[in-house]
Formats: sequence, structure tokens, C-alpha cells
Amino acid sequence: MDLRQLRYFVAIAECKSITLAAKQVHIAQPALTRQMHQLEESLGTELIERSTRGIKMTAAGEQLLADVKRVLNDLELARNRAIRAGRGEVGHMAMGIPVMRYLADPVATILRKFRAEAPNVSVSVHHHLSETQLELLAEGRLDAGVTLYRDAADPSFSGIHLYSDPMTFVYPRNWSWPNGLPRSLADLAGLEFIWIARDTAPAWHDELIHCFFKAKFVPKPTVTGIDAASMLAMVHAGLGCTVVPISTTLASQDSVCNLRLPDLDVVHDWELVWRTDNSSAILLRFLSVARSAIHSRSELYE
Repeated sequence: MDLRQLRYFVAIAECKSITLAAKQVHIAQPALTRQMHQLEESLGTELIERSTRGIKMTAAGEQLLADVKRVLNDLELARNRAIRAGRGEVGHMAMGIPVMRYLADPVATILRKFRAEAPNVSVSVHHHLSETQLELLAEGRLDAGVTLYRDAADPSFSGIHLYSDPMTFVYPRNWSWPNGLPRSLADLAGLEFIWIARDTAPAWHDELIHCFFKAKFVPKPTVTGIDAASMLAMVHAGLGCTVVPISTTLASQDSVCNLRLPDLDVVHDWELVWRTDNSSAILLRFLSVARSAIHSRSELYE
């Protein structure tokens, strides 16, 4: 019993005529009759009662017809799912994003457009710092991530630039400045700083330290945080000041102020990153949407 014979059998049952079924499946009538005899022999039972008035299903034939229709329908569904999966239209994608209260606009735009283009693909979003995201990408536990500090010389990763995010100085609104607002990093010496822990984000930590070193002092942290969100929360609580990407301050409460300083020249260049050897159809579709969204955004601001 093979799939071809089963399709022939269904055609005969639906046409109620071997002659008509032979025309429908495009084979000669004797060949179709021979195939049905072989099918019956393989099952050890008659499926069709033949007479001058046409054909009639036996009890075995009726049962086989019901089962075969279900099997053929399942096969068609499986075929369609495989085709759609190959096009990146169904399945699942795991994505990493930085820890922040609100998604950056370019990231939100990409996710929104991908949702519209591939509504049957489920997307799980995981909050991780860049270093962790790169580790999870390498392990295959994330398909894509929004990260910083990727080694451009590492061929195992590829990336697309999403947006640039300058650093800004953040302080409690109720702080007073007897000598006026700070005008450079040097004016921040002696303040109580909330700092990023080095073991959590070494590249971010060292980049900021180098920037302050050029201003001839290094902040002495009174409290350390694990990400921009936690650091802002501590500024809001009045525990000190900090330096964070400006995008993270957009939703800050009224008790927090930010100030751009000319020599605070650290800029975070966020990328959409993936493992180069990841050939997932869903990822390729997602990247196509991302490139289109980024191109449209760049045209908007030209």
C-alpha cells in the first residue's frame, strides 16, 4: 500500500467510476484497475464491489476511505506548514533586547512590522545585557539580539546598525548647584555617583572610566547598579547621580534631570546582531524586515 494507490482509491470512490477516475488521475483505465487489485491484495480484502451498474464501496472500503481522507488531509497540512516554515512564515524566534523601560523606536518598529508580515511566528523577547546576549547567541539560545560592543573582527557574528545613543549626565531634580549647573565632566568631581558594576558590563564600565580619566578624575561610586534601569531608579531615590544612555531617560519621572556635557563623548552604537551561520528562514525573514525598516527610517531623516 503506497500513497499513490491511496490517491487512486479516493479518486475512484469520489467519481464512483473507474473510467472517470482514470481520466481524473491521468492514467489508463487498465493500469488503474491493476493498481486497485494490488491494493486489495496487499490488504487481503475487497474494497470495491464492481457491477454493470458501477461500483460500490464495501465496508472495508468505506472505512479505508474515511481514514485515507484524514491521512491525505494531514499530509497536505504538513506540506503547507513545511512550505510556510521554509518561507519564515511560521515557527518561533527568540530575541534579546537591552534592559530598558521602553523599547527604542527602531526596535519597536522592526518588531511591529515583523508581526504584521509574519503573524504566525511567535517571538519571545528576553532582557539581557549585551555581553550575555552575545553568549546566548553563540550558544544558539537566541536568534537575534540588540547589543553593544560586538567585536567586528569576529566572523561568527554579523550585525546591522540600528541607532546611536549618546550618554547623558543624570541627577536628582532637588539637587542644588551653588556655582551653577556643571559645564564639563571636571565639574562633577566629588559628587556621589551610581556606577555600573564592571563584572556586569565591563566594556561599558571601562569606556566611561576612560572618558572621566581624560577629565582628570575617576568617580568614586557610592552605589553600583546592574543596568541603566536600576541606576536610574537609584537616582530617582536620591542616592546619587549617574551617566546613562539618553534614550533611557525619556520616561524618567519628574524627580530626575539629565544634562548633556560636551566632553561626555561616549556614544552607544546599538546593533541588531545574529550568529552568521544561523540560516533559519524565520531569522532571514526577520532580517529582511529589519533592513527594510532601517532603510525607510534613514530615508525619513535624510
